[in-house]
Amino acid sequence: MNFSANGKQSERLVVLTVVLFLSFLWAFVAYWAISSRAEILAGTEQVLRRMDHAVGEQTRRQFALVGVFLGTADQWITDNPDADPRSDRRFLRLVENFRERTDHAIDIQVASENGQVFPLAVAVPGDPVVAPRAIGDTDYFRYAMGGDASRFFIGAPVTSGVNGTWRIPVAQRLTHPRKGVAAVVAAVELSALLALYEEERIRPNGAIVLLRRDGTLLARAPHDERLIGKSLVGGQLYREFLPRAERGFGKLDRSATDAMEKYVGYSVLSDFPLLTVVSAAAEDVFAGWRRQMLVIALLALSVSIAALLAAWRLTRLLRELSVRTAELQHLATTDLMTGINNRHHFLSLLYHEFARGRRYKAPLSLMILDLDFFKQINDGYGHAAGDAALKTFANAATECLRGMDVLGRLGGEEFGILLPSTAVDQAEVVAERIRVAVARIAIDTDLGTVRFTTSIGVAQSQEDDESVDVLLARADAALYAAKAAGRNRVVVRTN
Repeated sequence: MNFSANGKQSERLVVLTVVLFLSFLWAFVAYWAISSRAEILAGTEQVLRRMDHAVGEQTRRQFALVGVFLGTADQWITDNPDADPRSDRRFLRLVENFRERTDHAIDIQVASENGQVFPLAVAVPGDPVVAPRAIGDTDYFRYAMGGDASRFFIGAPVTSGVNGTWRIPVAQRLTHPRKGVAAVVAAVELSALLALYEEERIRPNGAIVLLRRDGTLLARAPHDERLIGKSLVGGQLYREFLPRAERGFGKLDRSATDAMEKYVGYSVLSDFPLLTVVSAAAEDVFAGWRRQMLVIALLALSVSIAALLAAWRLTRLLRELSVRTAELQHLATTDLMTGINNRHHFLSLLYHEFARGRRYKAPLSLMILDLDFFKQINDGYGHAAGDAALKTFANAATECLRGMDVLGRLGGEEFGILLPSTAVDQAEVVAERIRVAVARIAIDTDLGTVRFTTSIGVAQSQEDDESVDVLLARADAALYAAKAAGRNRVVVRTN
């Protein structure tokens, strides 16, 4: 049995097992990471789409209310052709009623054909007279004067008042203009929209943005005055997403408002030239996922290190066990004096080759060798010289054999040689070569030079041999014949 090969096979099995385990472990981690990330992203898409729908509806209601006020004012002016809306107390009370209903978040005014805006308020004695302001050069007023009288047009936010309040202006041309009054204008306080948006947005880095269809930023929560009126038409939203669909979900690699990677839900309001965008920062979306991923990765790494350490320790133990087993095998099969096969192992190989030869009808030759007058070497030169003689004999015989041949010590000065697939005439040639090689051995000792010879009996297995014992007996008989004939010779026994 090849214990070294078995040990290496066991080590490979351990390594393969650990590799498969770690592959499964990290494949599971990767699968969890990808699937959980996909679930988070899908959940984020649903949330942003719902939020965008809700924000769109809130914004639509706010501007729809503006449209109602403007339409009501236009209808009043149409129904009262003789009244001057700039000073008529009935119209002023109507406007004041509008303001109170919205807690002054929406203001209504009138403008002349050239864009002079007249504040509407019931005159109070002692109050300063407010001069009209001009909006004739603004885009929304020009669009209103040249557009459909049933629609109002939205402008970029402006600041007004002592506190610099931001307002979104709108203008609508009168159906029946009066002398000096050609349009109704309104101003929507930005804070009214920002309050709604700030309550809804995803914190900490999410945002809700209201854009005019041409890309002008009207409102953003969190509020940043530097962005008001800025055009985003060159951003990724307008370049990639809006040309494909007016409502959807996508990822901005770099947000135009804060340069952050964000996921957005967006939609164009069908009845107003407005676009709402609800966003969540990718960092915020995956913050919890990253923390979980870090914990799982650390756990997997710890398990991996433990598995590798266990595999390293186990392979070392297996290697040591293989070495110990090989040593035991060597001790169990080897003659310690000469380093060749011992009697037990030699006989087991002989039984194996005998059975194989009978199965495949292959010739098998056996030699039994004996050192001549070995007792005289021990008695005359000492046991050390006898031991040296045994070792030298084994070396000389080995050099005369093939790699497939087997040399073993049967006991004392008696040896055996097994020659598989070898006929007796070929074995006789090998035996003669060994005899000559042994006769040339000279061992120098303090008591002189030790020389010795060997007697060899050669036999071949026969088809009618019932067992190995018959072959052994035939080879022993040949050896005894060699000794009886004067030693230092080869005798072949065929029957």
